[in-house]
Amino acid sequence: GLVYVGVSTAIALVSCQPTDKVQAMSDTTTAVDHVVANTPQAPGSQRMGNGIQTAMFIETAAVGNMLEVALGKLAFEKANNQGVRAYGKLMEQDHKRMHDALTILSTAKGLRLPVSLPTKKMEQVRQMEKMETDYFEKLYLKMMIEEHNKDIELFKGAVNSPDTAVSNFARQFLPVLESHREKALKVQERIR
Repeated sequence: GLVYVGVSTAIALVSCQPTDKVQAMSDTTTAVDHVVANTPQAPGSQRMGNGIQTAMFIETAAVGNMLEVALGKLAFEKANNQGVRAYGKLMEQDHKRMHDALTILSTAKGLRLPVSLPTKKMEQVRQMEKMETDYFEKLYLKMMIEEHNKDIELFKGAVNSPDTAVSNFARQFLPVLESHREKALKVQERIR
């Protein structure tokens, strides 16, 4: 469909760049995330077929992990609410563990993960560092629910990948992501 043509084109363009241009790949992911998010068809609703889609899954999952680790660490340091602090610590630990497993998968596939967040995501983290604590806590939980909704759709699509390593990875971590979303909703209810 249209999503995969756009995604394939973005990846094909990125693939032509030298491997030391990891930041350019990260910026492309942000653009692709935007395209996928604004497409009427859910990204997880089609089978993941070729290597380009596998590379896109790994890249998108890596950026998600890095964002959730960075924001989790920030939540643990910045929040006053113990529920938000505990949730932030959980995000930091679980998404670091997931990122470590993703690193092994990407190495097996001959792919390199981005080494830093895309510029827009880094700016988002910087802005959140400056926020008033009460506002930060509410926004952080709202973002975690939204991010985990996107992650869950991505991983549901990857479960159907013909690439056994990718589908096994997605199967292993999909319940973790669903649990994270549920925990964020519960903490959010308590701080309203």
